[in-house]
Amino acid sequence: MQIEPMPSEDGWRCWLSEREQELLVEHADPRPDEDDPRRTLAVELMLDGLRSEETTRVSKNDVRRLDAEGEAYCLRVWEGKTGYRECPVSTQTKERIFMLASMPGFGQDDPLIDVSPRTVQRWVAEDAAPALAEQTGDDDWLKVSAHDLRRTWGTHAYYRLISSGGTNDVREIVMRWGGWDDEDTFRNNYLGRVPDGLSAELMASAGLA
Repeated sequence: MQIEPMPSEDGWRCWLSEREQELLVEHADPRPDEDDPRRTLAVELMLDGLRSEETTRVSKNDVRRLDAEGEAYCLRVWEGKTGYRECPVSTQTKERIFMLASMPGFGQDDPLIDVSPRTVQRWVAEDAAPALAEQTGDDDWLKVSAHDLRRTWGTHAYYRLISSGGTNDVREIVMRWGGWDDEDTFRNNYLGRVPDGLSAELMASAGLA
């Protein structure tokens, strides 16, 4: 996990590795005595770039399949902080949305995570993070907030696009997907260092490891 102190206030900014993201999703999966797939979907949506409050408005009808070869999806975010946008989501997230929407009591336009944004934030900071700190022995988990999932997505999306041969427009693309309208805000508050996993790959390919 990469961490940095907040520049002008108490607290930390955190960026999760790919394995740490997997651990978070695994922890959110319903336990045998608990039938609540909303937690897993909320975590996956934040790891796909959504704000916590945006997760609570997602419905099945917000999913759009891209008009392209292959299978790819985006999510229509109608009331984002910076207005309407479309954000790419994984096939796994799309399948979880459809699964939850098929359960009794949900319509095509019904919000699937029908809780408050504060509840979504508590699922990460007060439930998952302390449990994963104990599970892994890594106290950095105690610094993780729900907003760090969106921060993690922005950084991973940016550097993955760059490493795959992206153009000078990569930052603009990620900002549009994530709903950032100010480049300084994105660069100073969200974009972190090159993720460790990608650094390891680049070092190996360059013979530096």
